[in-house]
Amino acid sequence: MNNLTKADIVRGTLIVLLLVGIALLLVKITATLMLIFAAVLIAAVIRAFSDPIHHRGVPETLSVLLAIVLIVVLLTGFGWLFGHSLGQQFDSLGTRLTEGYQTVRAWIAGLPFGAAIQSATPDVQSLFGRALSVAFGAVGILTNFILVLVGAIYLALDPGLYARGFSKLFPKQRSGKVLEALSESGHVLRKYLAAQLITMTAVGTMIYVGLSIVGVPSAGALGLISGLTNFIPLIGPFIGAVPGILIAFADDPEKVVWAALVYFVAQQLEGNVLTPIVQRHAVSIPPAVLIFALAAMGTLFGTIGIILAAPLTVIIYTLVAKLWSHETLGHQVDALDDAKLDGDSEDDS
Repeated sequence: MNNLTKADIVRGTLIVLLLVGIALLLVKITATLMLIFAAVLIAAVIRAFSDPIHHRGVPETLSVLLAIVLIVVLLTGFGWLFGHSLGQQFDSLGTRLTEGYQTVRAWIAGLPFGAAIQSATPDVQSLFGRALSVAFGAVGILTNFILVLVGAIYLALDPGLYARGFSKLFPKQRSGKVLEALSESGHVLRKYLAAQLITMTAVGTMIYVGLSIVGVPSAGALGLISGLTNFIPLIGPFIGAVPGILIAFADDPEKVVWAALVYFVAQQLEGNVLTPIVQRHAVSIPPAVLIFALAAMGTLFGTIGIILAAPLTVIIYTLVAKLWSHETLGHQVDALDDAKLDGDSEDDS
């Protein structure tokens, strides 16, 4: 301690202040961080389409542009085939949900202690209205969407540029390993998103078919909602089931049991049959990790954090397994065999 000079003390103090300042800055720009990660997700989707084209000898930039055109064509084709029908169903969905919500509240009021239950239940319509005002306020959802989309295109055009820049934040002798880990995390993320797309499509289709058979109105829109909310692990299926249950109750209380059965069977088939098959080719995150990741991301970033918690956890989980558990501590990472993060584990002593 006696060998420390004033310059050393000043330098150490400045480093501490810099770290504290960076931490405070990150807290202030949490929304921007989520926009950046959303751009990374879209860029991963674009690269998933462009890589097969690039492997056929097409230049990288042209393959990315062709991938964007292909995605637009696919989305346009989906809208042309199903847009009119789904549009009509979504037009009536809002009215039906309001009727269903009021019907359920009236039914609860007739129960013993119904008034106490109602007073303890938040006003969903008021909460939804505040959520919309937040979404469309300030910068606005359209501006954020354009920002994310443009950022995603730039990231997809040259991901190596940004990866190399990020690796320069680490010691030079470790930058190669950081680049490998970033490349691996991108590969794992694409596999995870592909697996999610399969399960979301399957769940949405099963819900649509099941509710149509049961006779619940707006089955197509409800199936689409269930498929989209299935992107959120663990709690997404319950969120997606709420509109269907409400509409079934408003249409005919006897349909509630059948609607609930449709959701239950679809989720059981997805969780016990489809997901285990799909996850043989994609990374699997332990459920407890996902639970706490959802809680942490929801606390830090709000609703958008909950939506993006799973893919963000996949990236963090992969980077920690690759850079810390495997490279630094020398452990064989068995939990991520499918992601091939321990491919050189034979060299571990």
